[in-house]
Amino acid sequence: MTTTTILGIVTMVIWILVSTELSKNSKKDSDQKENSRRKLIVLMFAGIVLTIAVVISLFQKL
Repeated sequence: MTTTTILGIVTMVIWILVSTELSKNSKKDSDQKENSRRKLIVLMFAGIVLTIAVVISLFQKL
């Protein structure tokens, strides 16, 4: 497996985690929502950074 493939798989897993966190977010009380919000921000930041890395890597291969 190339690094681009591994990076792509990790990126997909992170975005799936963001999606599940968003779906769980509506069922929690206010204290848990604050912790969930922080976790969501970290996951989204990691997802965005890794997505940009995958896109750059794919464009370099063209």
